[in-house]
Amino acid sequence: MGAFLALYGGDILVGALILAGAAWAIRGMVKNRKAGKPACGGCDGDCAHCTAHRV
Repeated sequence: MGAFLALYGGDILVGALILAGAAWAIRGMVKNRKAGKPACGGCDGDCAHCTAHRV
């Protein structure tokens, strides 16, 4: 087990960090969506992009 971690520990750590970052970003997008905030982020929700994609 120690040899396995010595060989692949860095890869496992980097993969876990990438997975955590993706989960954090998705969580933020879901929270914003539930709060009714626009997806584009820079407007107050009345731009052409937001009105065209409002569901």
